[in-house]
Amino acid sequence: MASRTRLILCATAVALASQMAMAAPADAENSFSKVNLAPGKKGGIQDMQDISKYCGTKPLKVAYSDGWGGNYWRQITRAEFENEAAKCPNITEVRYTDGEFKAEKQIADIKGLIAQHFDVILVFADTGVAQLKVMREALNAGVAVVPFTTGDAPFGEIGKDYLTRVTETQIGLGEMLAQWMVKTLDGKGNVIVQGGTPGNPMTSSQANGWRKVFDANPGIKVLEGPVDTNWDPALAQKVTAAEIAKYDKIDGIMAETTGPIRAFLAAGRPIPAWAGQDLNELSCLWQDNHAANPTFKLATASAHTWLVRLALRKGLAAVNGMDNDEPSLIDLPFSEDSTSSDPALAVKCDKNLPPTAIPSAMVSGATMKAILSK
Repeated sequence: MASRTRLILCATAVALASQMAMAAPADAENSFSKVNLAPGKKGGIQDMQDISKYCGTKPLKVAYSDGWGGNYWRQITRAEFENEAAKCPNITEVRYTDGEFKAEKQIADIKGLIAQHFDVILVFADTGVAQLKVMREALNAGVAVVPFTTGDAPFGEIGKDYLTRVTETQIGLGEMLAQWMVKTLDGKGNVIVQGGTPGNPMTSSQANGWRKVFDANPGIKVLEGPVDTNWDPALAQKVTAAEIAKYDKIDGIMAETTGPIRAFLAAGRPIPAWAGQDLNELSCLWQDNHAANPTFKLATASAHTWLVRLALRKGLAAVNGMDNDEPSLIDLPFSEDSTSSDPALAVKCDKNLPPTAIPSAMVSGATMKAILSK
């Protein structure tokens, strides 16, 4: 499936090349040309603002077009979106669509939202450039289109293919996690890096960061990566089991699910150093297993489900003719580091929450319990 997807994306990219050189219709440009959404501004979570200043008063319809809604991260992100939208009394309709990881399904979803005159459409573009043409179609129709978590590598053209984007700085995140891995392994070891869905821009952006660091540290050997896992713990476990059988020595894993840890436990192999994003199950696995696995050192960054809130605020500001000076490129700090003496970076495990709860999420524990138990 990965190879077929790449062929489709390459063909799409070629077809889009000539389109991206064309100017958007004047009415689309004029709709948002006077607002400043700070597309190149970098910052952190401390720079986030209250949505109330961007709600406006006119009735608005907002939507979130997800490329795939099949795991806990997507469920919590959807809840973040709906929770943030609920803070604006003038938002009359909140819609969520699931592209089911089918490029054509998400394209049809967005076309439907355009036809139904939604004012703001947020997009998680799992299939990458395959979504650029329909996002441009929405923008040209006067819709504030804001993709999020795209990664900071080039992705289409801001102001032509979509209004603006907001993203964690995935290149910086890849560098940060790789630097931690180099330090933790004393500059020498075998590492495997797992990614998400085939062709997604987040994984490719992060790879730009970790490759730079590992290339500068020849003692680190990347055995495989980025390996497609669809961010599915079961698939990640299966992939890791095959890697365990293939390699006698694995010293580090960079991943975003707990699948690899379960594979090492099942194989009776020592759990290696692990770097990724925060998850309650991961924290509890570390708490329960690190004593018997001294090589199991852990570092996590925020899983940034809350980034969709920033995307919504940017879209609302645009349709209301307001500037939004919040940063668009977000630096994610470590939220946990078992090698640090800083109490703020202690590994967190709350066994009163579901395993798939995310400690850094901005929705309540009660909300996560409700949506994750379905």
